Amino acid sequence: MIRISVRNGRIRSALLAVALLGATTPALLPATQAYAAPLGRVCLFQYKQGANGAGHVAWAIRDPKNSSHWIWGATDGFNGAREVLPGRPNGSWIQGGTWKQMRGEATGKKPIDLRTYDNYRCINTAGGNLAAAQRTYTQNVHNGYAVLTNNCLTKALSIFRSYSPALTSAYLPSGMYKAPNYYFTTSLNKARGWERARTY
Repeated sequence: MIRISVRNGRIRSALLAVALLGATTPALLPATQAYAAPLGRVCLFQYKQGANGAGHVAWAIRDPKNSSHWIWGATDGFNGAREVLPGRPNGSWIQGGTWKQMRGEATGKKPIDLRTYDNYRCINTAGGNLAAAQRTYTQNVHNGYAVLTNNCLTKALSIFRSYSPALTSAYLPSGMYKAPNYYFTTSLNKARGWERARTY
């Protein structure tokens, strides 16, 4: 009887340890795992020939409470300017709708154009805050543009971080002084959790 009680106590201790470990793991989840409920998800889209071959990116985030609803956008710059002062138009735009609308397969929304963008890659998160992401987008609209430090890539990453604070630098390295094409391939290949690039 003593042996059984000790064994049961060990089992209970092991289960408690597993439960506590699960409670302390980060909110970020592997992209390939199957889930029973809708999750957060962020995607980065690559236009290889943008910015004279340095590349250009657009972004998208999924509503964790409604897996068919997405918000997407980009910062396209303004007349090729290398710098835009805060408060001036910097080419930022945003839309919301379904994945098909985002691709332009259903009408009514400005798409991440299939004729322009080449590839995309995504990462899942355990949740997401659309309101926080939209607030960051609004800040990005008004905070100008700088070709190396405040551009399409850095603005997209700031939106991702607001959406999910679990996207730390291990999952989302800095985009400062990095060409979008380099970031999309090399930086994200080294980062944790990102799915492989897919043809858009």
